[in-house]
Amino acid sequence: MRTALVTGATGLIGSALMPRLLEQNYHVICLTRPGKRVRINTGVTAIEIPSFEPDKLRKALAGLSPEIVFHLASYGVQAPDRDGEQLIEGNIRLTAHLLQAVAGSPLRTFLFAGSCSEYGPPEAHGRLMAEDHPLRPTSVYGAAKAAAELYGNALAGQLKVPFTTLRLFNVYGPGEGPYRLIPFIMDHLLRDQPAELTGGEQVRDFLHCDEVASALIAAASADLHPHHAYNVCSGQPATVREAGELAADALGKPRALLQWGKRPYRNDEPMWVVGDNTKFHEATGWQPHMDLRTGIRRMIEIVRQQRSREHQHAV
Repeated sequence: MRTALVTGATGLIGSALMPRLLEQNYHVICLTRPGKRVRINTGVTAIEIPSFEPDKLRKALAGLSPEIVFHLASYGVQAPDRDGEQLIEGNIRLTAHLLQAVAGSPLRTFLFAGSCSEYGPPEAHGRLMAEDHPLRPTSVYGAAKAAAELYGNALAGQLKVPFTTLRLFNVYGPGEGPYRLIPFIMDHLLRDQPAELTGGEQVRDFLHCDEVASALIAAASADLHPHHAYNVCSGQPATVREAGELAADALGKPRALLQWGKRPYRNDEPMWVVGDNTKFHEATGWQPHMDLRTGIRRMIEIVRQQRSREHQHAV
């Protein structure tokens, strides 16, 4: 049985990855903060750790010898989370401490979840972003992720840890924070309230969390090059307006509730972020199969089921 170490196991991507790992007969070790509970118990060793200092991490992992690390934990994914110190602590220092803790373990690979936010503005509207696109982030979150990747690569080289970056594009799905686009729209429309939005002209590369989980499984089994970066994306452009209208249609709500143009665009918001997944596909054979319409419908179905269960418990 292979052993995988997962950080961020209670988050959007981690929650989708965990069942996949168990299906693949992994023993899973999860590092969690106090108060964060992992939903799955069988086949999982959950270690609650208040501090991610290297010595404490090494002590917590003593004798477990993970073969693969999925480093998904990060600070700043939610728009309100922009505290400078926490961006450094929850990205750069966390990555460095984890690398120091696993150094010397018989690791096959250390998969670092990077972000498309690391890239600079597009060279041209309509051109897919490949891995050699300049890292010139326009947001502080993107800068923290880029810094964590660069520092992590250098430190991993010194520690002889096979560190590989997977730059994830616009992940969505059940369990997203309420400030994210689709949950925000769903929450308002389910209450028949208007949702104030930007003009919706931003073009994005949306990828359902289940697709990301399958990509991570593929990456764990492939011979990816250490100290390389790979885009994990659909390569299919869709506007924010398209995503909102698909959500309204799937909910059976009038599109008129989507009040486009009521909010200004953010200053750090690029208008085109769509990736080229050729390098990752050639290395793993992975390709996404879920289009945006299907992904949004699946997300809505799960959210409705959760709300129904909550209502039944409340009655």
